[in-house]
Amino acid sequence: MRTLIAPPESLVEAGRIRFGSYSGPIADTNLIDAQPWALPMPRPIRAFRLKEWQAFQFGNDRYFVIVALFNAKLLALAQVKIYDRERRCKHLFEHKLPGWALRAPRNLLDSHMQWRGADASIRFVNRLVDDRITIELELPASASMPALRGSVTADATGCEPEVVCIPFTDNRGMYSHKGCLPLSGELQLGEETLRFTHADSFLLMDDHKGYYGHVMRWDWVTGGGFDRHGRRIGFNLTHNASIDPDEYNENCLWIDGRAHLLPPVTFIRRTDSTPELWEVRDQAGEVEVDFVVELDGRVRVNALVVESRYRGPFGQVRGSIRAADGERVNLGGMFGMGEEFYLRC
Repeated sequence: MRTLIAPPESLVEAGRIRFGSYSGPIADTNLIDAQPWALPMPRPIRAFRLKEWQAFQFGNDRYFVIVALFNAKLLALAQVKIYDRERRCKHLFEHKLPGWALRAPRNLLDSHMQWRGADASIRFVNRLVDDRITIELELPASASMPALRGSVTADATGCEPEVVCIPFTDNRGMYSHKGCLPLSGELQLGEETLRFTHADSFLLMDDHKGYYGHVMRWDWVTGGGFDRHGRRIGFNLTHNASIDPDEYNENCLWIDGRAHLLPPVTFIRRTDSTPELWEVRDQAGEVEVDFVVELDGRVRVNALVVESRYRGPFGQVRGSIRAADGERVNLGGMFGMGEEFYLRC
């Protein structure tokens, strides 16, 4: 079983990546300094192949929100999705960008990542040195979403992150900093005010860098909410290109901020069921999670050097996960999102 160890000062030393699972933020996530291929490559080529993003999912009983700044270098994206669970409707802001328009931070202790357009902005203020991350949004009205403005702040005090560096080959892989945090703040969506408080809301975070292959693939389900004991629950379940999933994966359960590491999982999609069902399981029976698709989302792009076949549905979560102390945590009634991700670039 994986264990969290103290984080190194930097992720790469003398060109070698330090793979492992860590208990705190890394001061310098310098994957750009690695030599991930058999032949040494100059820094501009490494930078072009290094995929980088920050993404947050947060919500309460009514709303589920995704905010992401994603940079695959040939393709970059600024995105906000808001799903109203009561009305079963989705609002979407999505703006395609050149890769040079986004610059990812080298740490979460004191940094920011942002995109600014003529009349729009998405900004992440990372201040884990003070146990907080703030998301600031200012977006104009469009055909797919009313005007949106406001900010929310996540509080990392006492919350345990899961920081992983996972090998895809001997010295090529990915880094991710994940966690489940309480948050507070307000977003003004048209005439509606979306309020989030520590008592009713959760935020899931992903700071991410990776030397992915020519084709990027993964299966993913994440979500959260509050259980019958009033505890804040979050989870992350992913199947990716790890060469040793038992030792290196990013699966985790959070209970009131405490991290419980999980084993590798597999995904089975029951596309013949109504509604569609994704079954996420491990071999030992610790993870027995069903993701029930409520609203699908698909993106298809085929532009010579870039091809994307992406699904990102919203849905209900049911089933359970066994925590590290043996407790089986019921996820019934919680909400989240899934991804069936394919990108060739």
